[in-house]
Amino acid sequence: MPLFVLEVKWKQYDEVFIGQMRDISMGGFLMSAGRSVHAGERFPVEFILPDKKTKVSCTGEVAWTRPYASEGAGSEGIGVRFLNIDDQKIRAIGQWIKKQAVPGKKQT
Repeated sequence: MPLFVLEVKWKQYDEVFIGQMRDISMGGFLMSAGRSVHAGERFPVEFILPDKKTKVSCTGEVAWTRPYASEGAGSEGIGVRFLNIDDQKIRAIGQWIKKQAVPGKKQT
C-alpha cells in the first residue's frame, strides 16, 4: 500500500537515522534512506501511521536493498521486515491499509 512520505526513525550503533517510508504491508515496509545497510541487519524502528494516532515501535530486519535512483545520489531502497511487533499494532496497520483500499477514499 503506497503511503505519503512518512518519517521512520531507526537506531543503529547508538545513532538515530531518519528514512522515508514509501510502502507498507502487514509484514514490513519499503523505505528510502541515505545510509547503507545490509540484508540481515536488525535495528529498532519507530513510526506513526498517517492516521496520526498509531505509533509503531518494533525491531526491523533488512530483507533486501537496492539503489533508489529516483531519490538522487546515495539513496537506497530498503525492504524492512517487522520483528517483535505487537499484534495490536499489526491489526492497526491492517485496518489502515484496508481503509486506503476503499475506492474513492483519499489517503490521510
